[in-house]
Amino acid sequence: MLNIGKHQLLTAEKETEFGFYLSDGRNHRETVLLPKKFAPAGFKEGDELEVFLSLDSEDRPVATTQKPKAEVGTLAVLRVKETTKIGAFLDWGLDKDLLLPFREQPQRVEAGRSYLVRLYIDEKTGRIVASRRLSRFYTGDVRELVPNQEVKFTVWDKARLGWRVIIEDKYIGIIYDNELFRAVKPGDRFTGFVHCIREEENRADIRFRPDGFDGVAAGKPAILDALEDAGGFLPLNSKSSVEEIQASFSFSKRVFKQLIGMLYKERKIVITDDGIRLADANQTEEKP
Repeated sequence: MLNIGKHQLLTAEKETEFGFYLSDGRNHRETVLLPKKFAPAGFKEGDELEVFLSLDSEDRPVATTQKPKAEVGTLAVLRVKETTKIGAFLDWGLDKDLLLPFREQPQRVEAGRSYLVRLYIDEKTGRIVASRRLSRFYTGDVRELVPNQEVKFTVWDKARLGWRVIIEDKYIGIIYDNELFRAVKPGDRFTGFVHCIREEENRADIRFRPDGFDGVAAGKPAILDALEDAGGFLPLNSKSSVEEIQASFSFSKRVFKQLIGMLYKERKIVITDDGIRLADANQTEEKP
């Protein structure tokens, strides 16, 4: 069975002047043309080849060895090459550009800019198209998640209080601005933890660290590594500004103060008036 919009391993059934007709090796009546310009050197009947399947300008299935930036059912950040009367055309790595119809644009896109889209098969035309209306694709029940569960998430777009995200390619969520201590953009992928499940909205709140003591303590190695890299001293302590702390770490000031307090009690660092340094067993430690 030929899967439009996917990569597939197919076998060369017949060579013609136009290229090779490929099949899955089981259904020999269902074939797809691999134009000769895409056939690798030495390719012959009976050989197997991984190809990507799409539709040509006449809506006929066609194979290519070009590598698209995304498949049907996946997300990608793609650049708009041009806008037309029927929509925008995106660069997705193939000779034939990808259509982003007007109906799939919550706001009109601009040529030259890049946007996060999902690829899908249009039911009416059978063509591969893109969409920026992502909510309808990610309708999983967030009650399947549990608090503090580690998850993969993709940054989607800016919301009033943070960023909307797509969790495990299945659920919709949000990460709030006060949880972000790094720059993010649509398409960025991270590992995080479920903080709160909002059943009525079918949405989950996400954090970069788990809740509770363990979540805070997990940041200690980052401070010790930064001290090692800096030669044993950093000009940061509990009196440092939020901006100074966030220039070096993805912690809030509150979490940073908790972490250096833990490390001080463990006798791993010394806190001074001008910063923190790695503890030396032969030196007298100063109190914070």
